[in-house]
Amino acid sequence: MTPHPSDNLIFAPVGIAHLTGDNADLLRAAAAGRSQLRVTTAAQLNGVPHFGTAVTILTVFAFTAHAAQVLDLPPTIVFDSLENAPAEHLQIDGQTYTRTVGDLIEAGCLDGADRVSGVERLLTWARKHSGVSYEFRPYDVYQGLRPVRECLHHIASHLEQFAPIVAPHDGIVRIRPRCPECRLMQKSARDLRITALSGAVRLDSRCPDHGPYHEIVHIDGGGWYDANTPVRSIQKGALLSAERQIYDACSASVDGADWGGAWHAHVLAPALATLGIPPRDWPVSIFTPLIVDHTGGKLSKTLYVTQGAYNDLPPLFLDLNVLLDSYGEDILHIVWAEVTRWAAEPRRLHRSYTVDYLRALLETQQPRTA
Repeated sequence: MTPHPSDNLIFAPVGIAHLTGDNADLLRAAAAGRSQLRVTTAAQLNGVPHFGTAVTILTVFAFTAHAAQVLDLPPTIVFDSLENAPAEHLQIDGQTYTRTVGDLIEAGCLDGADRVSGVERLLTWARKHSGVSYEFRPYDVYQGLRPVRECLHHIASHLEQFAPIVAPHDGIVRIRPRCPECRLMQKSARDLRITALSGAVRLDSRCPDHGPYHEIVHIDGGGWYDANTPVRSIQKGALLSAERQIYDACSASVDGADWGGAWHAHVLAPALATLGIPPRDWPVSIFTPLIVDHTGGKLSKTLYVTQGAYNDLPPLFLDLNVLLDSYGEDILHIVWAEVTRWAAEPRRLHRSYTVDYLRALLETQQPRTA
């Protein structure tokens, strides 16, 4: 029998693993008395997913399927597609301005189908093999949801409280509008002014080509804004908290481990407390294993593309399409068999895995080659 790569791994249980016999225990208290399990995850549409992203998404489905079975709750996964990710960067008068993936798709500069095809291919496969349905939610829809807008208005009304949480370095809360003429956004938000109105938020900024402009974002709908990562993270926590009542759900987020640790402790938890949400109503946060490179750093497609890192890795690890073209969907079966073990066992979920471990996994399982 071919040895499994994990046969040589040490699974020393970390703190949380000592408290749980099964990973579903992390949801058990929040699931009591609820009628469904609702899990949310997200990814930027900034290119074809790399192997680390694919592993994370499959782990989300595996964890949700396992927890739903143990807790006997019907599950749904909500996939937030972040087409507000920057796709174009322009330097004008010493300032960086961006346009989003969504803007460039709308302008015909990017192929929308190409941007979502890799993720949708993966989601479709995962739905089939996990039995868990999913909802595909664009950022344009997400940012307009009432609980998200209510959170936005609360932040705008208490900027002095949230600035140290979301912008400890410079104190600038980045809730950015875009120029109505050319869709440019000022990345630094240097010229941004945020004003809380009755039932709305006014965002003032300046375009280098078209001058001053403003956007009115009403709680009840209308307007558009780009919330940067910490603001969006807080809004997501507030939304999932509200969804506990809206859907009578055990509401959870499942994301990569880079959103745990310091991020959860210094951004999300203090912000939820500042919003006045009781801890019993906080959504459960689950973190999938971090996929790291040979140095112990997070596997990053950005570093690979912009800085030429990972020259020792074959391209299939940085591009899901190349991976599937090389090995076919057999590769997903191999990964699925692995992550279903992570989904159930605390000692396997609460740790990191190197890309070398994953490469050995693929090699020892002898997937089909093209």
